[in-house]
Amino acid sequence: MISRLLCIPWTHSRRQATRAIDDDRAHPDRNASRFPVEVCENIIDMLYSFPIMDRVENARTLHRCALVCRAWRVRSQRNLFYSVVLHNIEALQKFSAVLDNGPHLCEYVHQLTLMGRTLHTTASPLSLLPIALHGKLPKLQEVTINRVREDEDWYSSASESESAKSLQYLPLHPRFALYFSAFTTVSGLYIFDLTFGHFNDFARMINSLPALRRLVCNGVRCVTLGPLPFNMKPRADWIHAPARPFAPNLRELSLLKVDIHCVQRLVSACGPRLSNLVVGMPFFNDTEMVLLGYPTTEHSGGVDLSLCSTLDRVDIFLEPESVTDGQTLDQFKAMLNSWGSDVPLQNVHLRAYYEHKFARQAFADLLGTAGRVLEALVIHSSAPPCADGEVGEQGGRWEIWIDLYDWEVWRDWWRTHVQKCFLTLGKSAEFRMNFNPPRYNWYKWQDSDALPPIPTTTT
Repeated sequence: MISRLLCIPWTHSRRQATRAIDDDRAHPDRNASRFPVEVCENIIDMLYSFPIMDRVENARTLHRCALVCRAWRVRSQRNLFYSVVLHNIEALQKFSAVLDNGPHLCEYVHQLTLMGRTLHTTASPLSLLPIALHGKLPKLQEVTINRVREDEDWYSSASESESAKSLQYLPLHPRFALYFSAFTTVSGLYIFDLTFGHFNDFARMINSLPALRRLVCNGVRCVTLGPLPFNMKPRADWIHAPARPFAPNLRELSLLKVDIHCVQRLVSACGPRLSNLVVGMPFFNDTEMVLLGYPTTEHSGGVDLSLCSTLDRVDIFLEPESVTDGQTLDQFKAMLNSWGSDVPLQNVHLRAYYEHKFARQAFADLLGTAGRVLEALVIHSSAPPCADGEVGEQGGRWEIWIDLYDWEVWRDWWRTHVQKCFLTLGKSAEFRMNFNPPRYNWYKWQDSDALPPIPTTTT
């Protein structure tokens, strides 16, 4: 649709349209529709999309826009190179050559995505990435590494290397972390469905980015856990402490479908600096991970937030297994109970992981169970509530948020059910509901096409 709108002013051939704009002395074509360049630029800006699938398709349209005329070229190139998606080594080498031939394009790149099925093969482009792009991306802010699994049929395999040998885990060069550290401006790292040979490889990648503030991991595995890396060990004696703490600028940490042992290590190492933590429940136990050299001081029970002295928000993604798994509720309560009240405001966000796994009533029932745990926790860990709804002076102030994605016609139904889940808690804490329409298919409930029941009335 957007590409059609962009073609409205150009009813004649591209050569005639280009000549009409580039040459101020050209006679305007009375039969051609003319819009201000600003209007076209606003439409071009709409071609940026968050989902990878849409971004790849929009890139083709932006390529065409950049070739239309000089007036469109700069804006199209800025959008085209703002977020770059690379699928294999060939694409990486071609992108590097493009930057060499057009140095002005280096300033446009802010987001870089490496995705495909070749990441776990001998033709993996990841180790070559920081070498091929060394010194060429001065404004790069985010790096996304997304392995496409074999069972995902939405991704075209036409460009995949047929001669590449499949591997169990990500093949990284021994000095990869050193090369990766050259990306000194990267503040966000997003990793999806990757398997590392050793937890230490995973930790070195994180620690190599000096400006990293946000880490998102979903489906990240390690073949071997191994001993705790030196710079992640508790620093009881500052004399023997490493010169630089682990990921010193990391503030936001999201760990979904990551083994509980890895979660514990990262939370413990980064806890004193974290402001936002995202975890999924029940916690994931990777039964295939080798625990060779596994330290006896660690356990697989849950997450300890006692070291998170600056943490003011915890997002908890609830899976359907949380309903039947009694141990999950104990871990849920223990985790929040370990969260100290040093910060003046403690935000707890609850949401489904993901909506397509639940029917609406099933998730509402799960919220009722979580609500009882939260009520008991807040009431027994705090002084009596004040008149304005805040807890006493000895405790922190809690805010409970329920994040929901659904159609507007379901808003009242959700509000009614959520209020039933937190009857007591609403009097001693701030309680709010975030309600947004579902943006993607995985945000749609199993009974998404149903209509809310009509309330019965009595006379």
